[in-house]
Amino acid sequence: MRQTTDGRTVTIAAIAAVAVLLALGLLVALHPRGRVSCPTGSAAVVFDPGHGGEDPGAINEAYGLVEKELTLEIARRAADLLRQEGYLVALTRNDDRTIAANSPRGEVANVCGAGVYVSVHLNAFGDPDPNYVLTLWGIEEKDRAFAATMQAALATELRPGTDLGDSGLDQLENGGLLTARMPAVLVEPVFLTNPAEAARLGNPDGRRREQIARAIAAGVAKWFRASEATS
Repeated sequence: MRQTTDGRTVTIAAIAAVAVLLALGLLVALHPRGRVSCPTGSAAVVFDPGHGGEDPGAINEAYGLVEKELTLEIARRAADLLRQEGYLVALTRNDDRTIAANSPRGEVANVCGAGVYVSVHLNAFGDPDPNYVLTLWGIEEKDRAFAATMQAALATELRPGTDLGDSGLDQLENGGLLTARMPAVLVEPVFLTNPAEAARLGNPDGRRREQIARAIAAGVAKWFRASEATS
């Protein structure tokens, strides 16, 4: 604690605590709800393109790949595909902006009244060998069934003609997944650090990026169809 000349005090511990909350994506509870809004007023689906702005995510310099750019492109493509099927879709970011924490991303889905929330990422590892599909859930009772549907769609659509493996599901206590009140997942369709996948992702024809978008859209649509059939 430090005493200032005008009698005010600054608590270093408090500043440090705020920094920790920001890093963990937990500070959203301290902000007025009005700070978060739905870009489309309401939406059945909210896509969250991972990273953005000052946070590039994973980078593959050899192939010129930056995760934040790819996730935005893929989310936009997936959104367009679902809109063609009549679903209203919103994105947590539709440009290269910084979102300092994960929890506000999930709060966007809540404000939109979304049926599902999908955070779009691409995996990375220091070793170039890992090469598999992975879907992560936050709260088992709410998310795991949706995660299974998404994982199956990704594996089915992306594995043919490749060595892509199927890693199954795992839990991730991500702020966005925990904040979103509806079924929520974080998808890691491929590794941008795997040379074979990096070559596909970097191909100017955009085919692999379109395949990933179609796989994501297919999983979401399948989930909604199954939900409607049982309601």
